[in-house]
Amino acid sequence: MNQPLHRFKAELFKTLGHPLRIRILELLRNGEVSVRELLRELEVEASTASQQFGILRSRGIVDSRRSGGTVYYRIRDPLITELLEVGRRVFGKHVLDLQHLLEAQEREEGGTRTRRTRRARHTSRTVARR
Repeated sequence: MNQPLHRFKAELFKTLGHPLRIRILELLRNGEVSVRELLRELEVEASTASQQFGILRSRGIVDSRRSGGTVYYRIRDPLITELLEVGRRVFGKHVLDLQHLLEAQEREEGGTRTRRTRRARHTSRTVARR
């Protein structure tokens, strides 16, 4: 077992395991963005975002640079963007699978309802004839 690799992967996924950090990375997927713009899009307190930026920075996922009074963030490795896209595709497939399951269940319930309705009509006709 390649434990250092497994630990690295576990730490990477743990770092990515927070919805706000994922949202930050999605906002950075097209390139560098200022903290001001990120805060506007994230709609969270600056202290909350700052904590998440710090975690992403300390894990080597993002880099920051200062230009004048503005701080900019960017994703360090483009493979992170690819990983997020794979996650989006897995989610899309999961949603489609759930939709198909729901449609099948609705068809089954509709068929059961139809059979019940036919039986009820047949029973009421039989009772009416008696």
